[in-house]
Amino acid sequence: MTEKKSREIRQKEILEAALETFVKKGYNATRMDDLVKATGLSKGAIYWHFSSKHELFMALIEHWMDQFAPLLSPGYHAGKSASKILRDIGRFTLKTFYLNKNWYLAELEFWAMANRDKEIRTLARKLYKRIIGEFESVIRYGVKEGEFHTDNPTVMAMSIMTTLQGMIWFVMIQPDGFAVDDYVSTSLDAIIAALTKKPADMGANPVEA
Repeated sequence: MTEKKSREIRQKEILEAALETFVKKGYNATRMDDLVKATGLSKGAIYWHFSSKHELFMALIEHWMDQFAPLLSPGYHAGKSASKILRDIGRFTLKTFYLNKNWYLAELEFWAMANRDKEIRTLARKLYKRIIGEFESVIRYGVKEGEFHTDNPTVMAMSIMTTLQGMIWFVMIQPDGFAVDDYVSTSLDAIIAALTKKPADMGANPVEA
């Protein structure tokens, strides 16, 4: 049991170092020597855990997903309204943002590689589909409880997903005038307001001028 725990800890250390290295240099420019330098381990030690750079990158995508695992735990949202769940998700993602902004920059490399590598694309789709599915389940829960009103929970779930991914922009651009907290809270408030608006509040034919 102790040996297994030690192996898991070592793999996590490698993945944490790989995260910073891939963000800084990109997947293609990263060499095993870079990872040796970042981890302080030998090539043999790294290869013992991950047979190739590609396997390490695949594991990193799953490790990235693990950072948001509490959001996907049923107990995390127990007893909360759907609106409260969405706002808690916003606060949780802000926490990860402040702890390590590389988690958001890493997504850029995931997207780039998913466009070039079929295996990475398949894994990324699977993980993103899981996240969107969880957001959609929250929205459907809100609809069931009479709190939310929407005919397309999937589109609204995608809106939440892209809103949170917008935090990448704050890492890259560092805009003046407002903070990432304002962006997340204002964006989620707008989505929640749209979800809680009853059809009768929109008028009989909202598309007509």
